[in-house]
Amino acid sequence: MFLYANEKGFSFTLEALISFSVLILILTVPVQKEKSDLEKIYSIQKEHDLIKVWIKEKNFEEKILKEDFRKMFPFQKGKIEVEGKKIEIKGKEGKNELNVSGFYYKNGKINEISVKVFV
Repeated sequence: MFLYANEKGFSFTLEALISFSVLILILTVPVQKEKSDLEKIYSIQKEHDLIKVWIKEKNFEEKILKEDFRKMFPFQKGKIEVEGKKIEIKGKEGKNELNVSGFYYKNGKINEISVKVFV
């Protein structure tokens, strides 16, 4: 549709109509937010930091381990395994399970400590 100079009103060309339709389609596409790999790496780094501190202090009291875990992961569910104890921490369970282990030397033996977080 073309307008003549004497006529009043609007008209769209086919090209403008297609461009407008594409713009509407782009704006209405839902955007999904997924956790990036950087967030997972950050969580793994926090687990490593917890293990380093615990090994350095060598104080494996359940209360202290739970408090430290809650400081780093306030809402997540987790598990801590040290010296044969399995400590469960209640919280929000995510889709991913991140598990980090560390080793320390005590009383002539090498022992393992592990932290599992559900993010």
